[in-house]
Amino acid sequence: MVAYDRQLYVFGGAADNNPSNDVHCFDLDTQSWSVIPPSVDSQVPSGRLFHAGSIVGEAMFIFGGTVENNIRSGEMYRFQLAAYPKCTLHEDFGRLLESGQFTDINFLVGELETIVPAHIAMVAARSDWLRTRVREAKAGRDAHLSKLFEADSRPTQRDCPVLEVKLVEAEPAAFRMVLDFIYTDQIDPTKGYRERHQSNEVVLSMMQVYMLAVQFHMKRLENLCINYLEASVNHKNVLVALKNASQLKLFFIKEFCLRFIIKDATYNQIVMSKEFETLDQPLMVEIIRRRQTPQLRSLQEDARSESGPTIHDDLKHFLKNGAEFADISLVLEGTPIPSHKAVLAARSSYFEGMVRSFCPPDNKVIVSIGEMVPSRQSFDSLLRYIYYGDVVMPPEDSLYLFSAPHFYIFSNNRLQVFCKTNLERNVTVENVLQILEAADRSQASDMKKYALNLIVRYFSKVALQPRIRQLSKELLLDVLFAIADESQDNKLIQDMSCSSINSDN
Repeated sequence: MVAYDRQLYVFGGAADNNPSNDVHCFDLDTQSWSVIPPSVDSQVPSGRLFHAGSIVGEAMFIFGGTVENNIRSGEMYRFQLAAYPKCTLHEDFGRLLESGQFTDINFLVGELETIVPAHIAMVAARSDWLRTRVREAKAGRDAHLSKLFEADSRPTQRDCPVLEVKLVEAEPAAFRMVLDFIYTDQIDPTKGYRERHQSNEVVLSMMQVYMLAVQFHMKRLENLCINYLEASVNHKNVLVALKNASQLKLFFIKEFCLRFIIKDATYNQIVMSKEFETLDQPLMVEIIRRRQTPQLRSLQEDARSESGPTIHDDLKHFLKNGAEFADISLVLEGTPIPSHKAVLAARSSYFEGMVRSFCPPDNKVIVSIGEMVPSRQSFDSLLRYIYYGDVVMPPEDSLYLFSAPHFYIFSNNRLQVFCKTNLERNVTVENVLQILEAADRSQASDMKKYALNLIVRYFSKVALQPRIRQLSKELLLDVLFAIADESQDNKLIQDMSCSSINSDN
């Protein structure tokens, strides 16, 4: 097993008692397995066990192993990994949160009602509990405005006051950490603390984050908190953690602390410490009684196996079911598509500039890719990429979206690379002329060259396609020039062969 660009690659192993030669890929972002089909012109190694694998550059090298009949192999194979640019979903949403742009909801956190701004689309997508609070806040605001204004004079959505949701029992620093997770699917517990590994403040903060994760029904964040606490609690801070867990009524964390204290390796050291003397009597009694009971399973064994949805899962669901929180309509051939400004602006500099300076008053935007209007199917593929980084699409969608990364200005050209690969793997004599036209229209020189090479190679078949009569004069000239270059190369090779034969004579 080897790791490359947030993906784990596994080659070979035993399958149905036979050595396998499959390559499996586990994506750490989507938490999903897939089998990678080999290229049709590649030499696939036989199935094997006990081999070695390593990543060098953009290739995986497989050496040795045991093949059929327990024969030790000395072969080395090279598996080329696709050099796809990384997915920037987490970084894009993280920058949106950090910038504070386009926020449309304020959380009033703690007894002092500290204002923590956020984006409705993100919090509604990731937490059912917060989504309900947003609905309640919107209903309250609408009822208040109805009392103040007549129906025809009511302010537009743009002029409405920012929504406010009160979270009196939450602690501002812990809630900001929850927001970090909502936008990036990860948290940094030591952010803002000098002593980064054994800080009692960090442990207390993570308990408060865990409490919010339970309240907000965010199972994935719960598990992150559990993992961190189990790794960071030690004999120096376990009593502080126990006190705080007991006060906050976090019984799951309290249980873990009790089990940690009564371990043979730590019990005497903890009980003989000065901190133990200051412990409340009920907790002292509970520790002593627990010591008399048999050892129990670890905290992780008691935790439910459910890992919780990732940011990809949540935004995939939100794209399909989040129309009630839409604040912009993307109009494609007269059909409005409900969307969310925050998500669009986070992922595309084109939409970011539009939302900041050029958004129409009615929040309706006619969409195109340059001068080309995409099909509804291909635009749905584009939205899936924007919302949750999905790049799975049929080849015809790749034709439309090849130039989308440049027009919408994404963080990198990941989508374009996937479109190019998708087209190259699925290009045929029947669709190569369409691909040539699309590549020329989007100024994709590599794709255009690939299509021209294929046309030259199978020209006798391509020339019979009715679509060749519809090619522009410029593309027909490109085809003729490509054929001429190929003929000239072949003639040069023949001349060199003749010269070699004459010199031998």
